[in-house]
Amino acid sequence: MKLYKGDCLEVMDELIEKGVVVDSIITDPPFNIVEKMGDNIHLFRQGEKAKNSSMTKENMSFDIGFDQMEWLKRIPKLLRKGGNLVIFNDWENMGDIAKELRELKINVKSLNHWQKTNPMPAEWRRRFVAGREYFLYCTNGGKSTFNSESVHKGVFEYPLTKQSEKKFGKHPNQKPLNLLEELLTVLTNENDLVLDCFMGSGSTGVACKNLNRKFIGIELDETYFNIAEDRIDAA
Repeated sequence: MKLYKGDCLEVMDELIEKGVVVDSIITDPPFNIVEKMGDNIHLFRQGEKAKNSSMTKENMSFDIGFDQMEWLKRIPKLLRKGGNLVIFNDWENMGDIAKELRELKINVKSLNHWQKTNPMPAEWRRRFVAGREYFLYCTNGGKSTFNSESVHKGVFEYPLTKQSEKKFGKHPNQKPLNLLEELLTVLTNENDLVLDCFMGSGSTGVACKNLNRKFIGIELDETYFNIAEDRIDAA
C-alpha cells in the first residue's frame, strides 16, 4: 500500500517518471455537481433535518471547478495494456469523458451503474429521487481481466455506505465496500496493483487490502487523506 497526499496530476506525473504501471484504475473524481445544482443542494425536505443537511460550495470545495479532462491524459502511461479502468461520475459528464478517452485510444466498453437500494431522499418534494450512480468501464486495449462465471449485466445493487464504514470520519461521496469489492473481484486478480487517483476516505484501498490486492492512493485533502490512512491501517 502506498498513499500520496497531493495534487493528482503532480503525483500521476511522478509515478510515470518512476515507471510505475498499474493493473487497474478504479476511481471517483469530483463531479462538479454543486455548481450544476445551483450552489446548494438540500438533501432532505423533512422538517428539522433540512437545517443541517445540504451540500454547498463551503463543505464541497473539492468539487468546485474540477477539470474533468486533464487527469485522463495520464492514464495511457500508467495503465498497463489490457488493464481495466473504472471511472465513477455524474451522468452529464460521461459523454465528454468517453470522447476524451477514445481520443486517447482507451477502449470505452460500457456505461454501468450502482443501483442504490435506499437512495438519499434529496429534495424529495421537488424531484424524483436519484437512485443510480454511473461509472464507465474501459480497458487499455489487449486482453483484460474479467472474472465472471455468468452474464454480468453491470448493475450493482447495494445500499448506501453503512455508518460502520464511516467510524474514522465521513466523506460526502463514500462508496460502500461491497460495491468496490465486487468490482475488484471481477476486474482484478490477487496481487494486482490498483490505483485510485481520488482516494477520498480510502474505500478502494480498504477493499484492496481485504481482497489481497496492492494499492496506490492519491488524495489532495488532508482531512480525507488522514481518514483513508487510518482506515487502511486498521483494515
